Amino acid sequence: MTATTTARESKRKDGKLISLKMSNVKIPKGALVSINAAGYATNSSDTAGETFAGVAYETVDNSAGSAGDKEIRVETTGTFVFVDGAGNGAQTDVGVEFKIVDNQTVTDASTTNNIKAGVCVESIDANTVRIRIDRFAS
Repeated sequence: MTATTTARESKRKDGKLISLKMSNVKIPKGALVSINAAGYATNSSDTAGETFAGVAYETVDNSAGSAGDKEIRVETTGTFVFVDGAGNGAQTDVGVEFKIVDNQTVTDASTTNNIKAGVCVESIDANTVRIRIDRFAS
């Protein structure tokens, strides 16, 4: 395919809420969602080859199906509350990038794969932070 030299319709979509084909897992509403190495949505974890996709807009159970049988809608922008895995939440966390631990836990500490989820915009208490996922969700 060669580069275009004429105007073309790119069929823009908003992109704040996207639909992704799922792996054979159950993903609960509000969970952090990643794309696995096979290209399917899965529960986020600190796993090599995963890319952060966003936050589950709904609960979808594809655990009895095959990868790609179901789709899940995922939010790619906004602020969301998650568990602070380091358990040392403080006002100094505001503005700091947080990495994924699991589908409900983030940390400002280093992890094995350092998959970024977003930037802290509020330290609610020692165990809870609000992060902005804009520019981090794929």
